[in-house]
Amino acid sequence: MKRRLTDTWRAHLPLLRTSLIVLVLVSGISWMLAVAQARDGSARTLDPSDWQWAEASTYDEVAAPSSGWQPNRPNEKMPATNIWLRVPLPQGDPKDPYLQVKGIGSLRAFDGNNRIYSYLLNKKEWIVPVGQWKMVQLPLPQPPYIDLLVRLGNESVLRLEAAYGDKSGLVGSMLREDLDNLLIGVLLIFSGCIALGLYKSQRNQLYLYFSLLAVSGGYAALVQNDLQQAIIDVPALVYFQNVCLPIATFAFIGAMEQVFSGINARAIRLFRHTALTLSAFSIIGALTSITLYMWSILVFTPIFIVIFIAAYWTILVAYRQRRDLESIWIMAGFSSLAAITLIHIYRFIIYDRVPEQVQETTAWVLQLPKDLLFLGLFAFIVCLIRVIMYRYMAMNRQLTEFNRSLEQIVQTRTYELQERTEQLQRANERLAASMRENAEAIAESMIMEERHRITGSIHDTVGHTLSDTVVHMEEANKLIYADRGHAEEKLAASQELLRRGLEDIRQSVRLLREDAGHYDLPGAIGALIRETEQATGCHFERQLGPLPSQLSTLQKRLLFQTLQEGIATGLKSKKPARRFRLSVSFDQRDETVRLKLADDGRLTRADDWGIGMRALAEQADRLGGLLTAEATEEGNRLSLTIPASPGGASSWMI
Repeated sequence: MKRRLTDTWRAHLPLLRTSLIVLVLVSGISWMLAVAQARDGSARTLDPSDWQWAEASTYDEVAAPSSGWQPNRPNEKMPATNIWLRVPLPQGDPKDPYLQVKGIGSLRAFDGNNRIYSYLLNKKEWIVPVGQWKMVQLPLPQPPYIDLLVRLGNESVLRLEAAYGDKSGLVGSMLREDLDNLLIGVLLIFSGCIALGLYKSQRNQLYLYFSLLAVSGGYAALVQNDLQQAIIDVPALVYFQNVCLPIATFAFIGAMEQVFSGINARAIRLFRHTALTLSAFSIIGALTSITLYMWSILVFTPIFIVIFIAAYWTILVAYRQRRDLESIWIMAGFSSLAAITLIHIYRFIIYDRVPEQVQETTAWVLQLPKDLLFLGLFAFIVCLIRVIMYRYMAMNRQLTEFNRSLEQIVQTRTYELQERTEQLQRANERLAASMRENAEAIAESMIMEERHRITGSIHDTVGHTLSDTVVHMEEANKLIYADRGHAEEKLAASQELLRRGLEDIRQSVRLLREDAGHYDLPGAIGALIRETEQATGCHFERQLGPLPSQLSTLQKRLLFQTLQEGIATGLKSKKPARRFRLSVSFDQRDETVRLKLADDGRLTRADDWGIGMRALAEQADRLGGLLTAEATEEGNRLSLTIPASPGGASSWMI
């Protein structure tokens, strides 16, 4: 059993520690305010038991009665609605004497038979100056007493208070008495403005409810004092004070719903809507009718008690379930507010109704600040601020962790990106090396193909020439004795064939030695035509148009070699060609280059085109083109079509 009590004590130790902190805070503020509010004697509060009263027939009497005065007994019900009060004045020689009267609506003051002050409350106005005071300037020399004619709303207890002193002393006394409300009101409104700024930046409804709670409580604290009338004499400011209670209740329930979401959710939501409805009802009543206004406050009182109990139960359930910092601080703050509210009710409602022994025992409550309820609200606001700070710091910690994890992710991604970049660089290097190897392989392949074509051309040309020469020489040998003339013709033909074969060999050797010249297509074609015309005496008809500037080297070489092979084939025909027609053009519609070569020579058969032409046809096919060759009775026809990359055309002349 003892161990169970010890465990229970330890479980509630954080709540007790927090409650102690709140108690020390409230006690310290109360003590400092009590010291600051100590009277300095510049203003005196007059004792109502020293006054006298007499009944007035009407409120329009112009002088106090000469007889019928009775001693005033505080807290006794007056038998009439119009009352004369004779208030003795302290003896002295003040320079600027004033009498401050509080707790009455209509008031007239008389110095003997002279009226020195008059104020009539107009009840037809919808704004009633609740809690207003009157400052009556006393004549000099000062009379021994002053007569006051007051009008009550009905036969009720007279709650009139009076203070005497010069004007500066009375204002200073009001400042000291209202110092607690002023400080608490300023702090609450300042806290509400800070919370409103947080809501504007983060859109968290908890900040909005907190701001509404703090501002409504701060407004009520600022206007619930006598100094407010000395600064701004606007009765409407005090009149709207009661609207703050349902608004603050609505904001309080909303804040609880945000802090303890999910606990008694349906009941809390119902009470929040109820408080909001009554807030709107009280605002409408305050703006339209004093009767409706008072009824709205009267209806709200029992509902407020139910909401107060439901809120405490919700906080208690949250504390039992969670035992976290939020529930501990809210529990401590609300408990402090509840305790201070009970003390406030006991002091102003119950104290006068308990036995004298109980009054003597609890007389210390009378020494507490008059508006202790605002101090309790301030204590609860402080606890709620602690909860908001905890949530704000928790959110900052989450953001810090998120930023840290984001930085780690960025670093990881940066490292991975660097690795990928390095991999791409290495891949590019390998690709460049591979491309160089491929280029070298292609170059070697082209050289091999060129050699194959040229060797094939040498084989076809020289072999055919030597074969014909051998045939002519054999025929000449047979005819040398029988027909010497015919034999000489055969030898001359053999000599011509050998000369042509020698020229073919020289041309083939020259082609083997050439390299870069083939890539300059216009110059290479022009040189080939000029050399052929000079060596053979044949004639060329040319139609050469602009070609794309982006033709690849392989395409240029293919065009040149095709032309070269076509000329060589025409010259070695059975009937050698003496006239060539060359056409090179670029068709922009289908982006193709066409080469056409025709001659007047004649081949004996189609196979006489040779191995070189077949190799060029295969190369044209690999480049996506087409090479065709045919032998007709009119002569030989050669046609090459290859695709070209789109680009600008450069005109050139040969």
